[in-house]
Amino acid sequence: MRHWGKDILLTRRGLIVYGAGFVVARAAPAGLTPTPHQTPGPFYPTAKPVDSDADLTRVNGITGQASGKIIEISGRVLSVRGFALGRSRVEIWQADAHGRYYDSRDRNQANSRDGNFQGYGAARASEDGAYRFRTIYPASYGSGAYRRTPHIHFRVYDEKHGELVTQLYFPDEPMNGQDAVFLSLPGAMARTAVTARLVSGGAVPRFSFDLVLA
Repeated sequence: MRHWGKDILLTRRGLIVYGAGFVVARAAPAGLTPTPHQTPGPFYPTAKPVDSDADLTRVNGITGQASGKIIEISGRVLSVRGFALGRSRVEIWQADAHGRYYDSRDRNQANSRDGNFQGYGAARASEDGAYRFRTIYPASYGSGAYRRTPHIHFRVYDEKHGELVTQLYFPDEPMNGQDAVFLSLPGAMARTAVTARLVSGGAVPRFSFDLVLA
């Protein structure tokens, strides 16, 4: 969980909160493993697209479809005790098939942005905590030590449990083992918690990704 301006590191024993000049250890309740906090990155959109629904592959008013491999991501928003956090707000943002974000600060001139891709989406979880997005498998981007593996940023907000900002990674993605942000997570348990699970393949692969708020 992250409140903007305060960094929280999840460990196997609990939470370590880095505030202004001090460190506070907090024990996590027994139950599910909390989803680790990760950086929101530089491209959380400062201006949201007009079309900000849960289907990022289509943009209202445009007949084309986003480039790239279409996928579906679904899961539940849960507390560490396993209770559904219904009506939580779930947001995602990611690179398109060309490695570009829907954000004016992305100055990558190597490729043009895909105008058929929404880039950002938001949804309200159902009463049982379920959410679903239709998007594309994001491209990697950057170079050298700053090369990012394919990933999707998530922001979740629940009135009682606060905010979580994290990143989703894909199973069996070779670049995961070279990604500095992914490797910065403290151990296999944390890395598993941010790795989606392939539910089914086919024309539109489906991935499952639960979000557990501490």
